[in-house]
Amino acid sequence: MNSMVKSADLQVVEVEGSGTVSLPPDSLRTNVSVEVRGASLEAAREEAAAKTRAIVSALEGLQIPSLQVKNVDVSVSPISERETERESVAPPRIIGYEATSTVSVVLEGASIDVLRVESSRILEAALSAGANQTSGIRFFLSAPQEAYRAALKASIADAESNAGAIAQAAKIKLVGWRSVSTPGEEDGRRAWQMQMAAGRIGGSRSTTFPIEPEEIEVTASVRARFRFAKR
Repeated sequence: MNSMVKSADLQVVEVEGSGTVSLPPDSLRTNVSVEVRGASLEAAREEAAAKTRAIVSALEGLQIPSLQVKNVDVSVSPISERETERESVAPPRIIGYEATSTVSVVLEGASIDVLRVESSRILEAALSAGANQTSGIRFFLSAPQEAYRAALKASIADAESNAGAIAQAAKIKLVGWRSVSTPGEEDGRRAWQMQMAAGRIGGSRSTTFPIEPEEIEVTASVRARFRFAKR
């Protein structure tokens, strides 16, 4: 929102500015899981544990520098027999157990070419080792604040352009800045946004999952006030 404010001792133009920068990601993350069922709690838990070890071993065997692999969640729940209307008053009978184990995979500070190749290898290795669920590959910036500062500079320039357009149309003269702030400073919300990118399937590589990382968009906004005088 752009506006002009005038009082006995204050004449300002208030404008907003926004800026966006697009950068290639330098990091990726994904979660891969194995879900198994067994007749007993021990059987389900042991099978999930064995497959988790196989997944972790396969991922570590890729020997990707700085790859972080860790088991982040394990859950076991009973499987109940389906109830009929006649049996609904009785407690459900447990007929087995379901165990789920999730492994987190993170790679930070890599080039776009490395991410393109290793993202495919990571998914292939995990699924081949027994994973049967995946969150997909998510690409991100390991140092988003640097991108935010670049977007912030662009938003300042946009605010100046907006103020200049108002001054020209209203036939007034801008005489300097009065104040500038980000939305986060005024209402407590985050002052910038980072659009994380998902991998795009494409290419003609020999891998089963050719993934093309897309650029990350970082957007910043400001609200600025300029003093003005009549020409």
